[in-house]
Amino acid sequence: MLANDRYQFILENVKGMALDAVWLYLGDDSQSYQERKEKFLWMLKKMANDGIIRLAKNGLVIHDPIEDVVTKFRLAFPADGGDLNNGVWFFTESCPSGIGWVLQDGSIEWV
Repeated sequence: MLANDRYQFILENVKGMALDAVWLYLGDDSQSYQERKEKFLWMLKKMANDGIIRLAKNGLVIHDPIEDVVTKFRLAFPADGGDLNNGVWFFTESCPSGIGWVLQDGSIEWV
């Protein structure tokens, strides 16, 4: 979905930040809201599968398979980009998950 060098570039620039940063970076790679959403979901899945992030909601780590979390995101995303309110949606109850970055020592830095 994204070239590996672009994925690495975005990863390098959003490390330690919340999901809205990932969303904002993907704006340059997408022609439409739907395309941006799919790239976001692809990147969320890849980061989780690569062990770079952990997912949590309301202080509880999510142990569901990443496919299930991606489905929850897909269903929860607002119908159009305007309702994301410039990324504020990622900090609302409607967003299925927040993230924590897995550090080199294995600890997690929650954002």
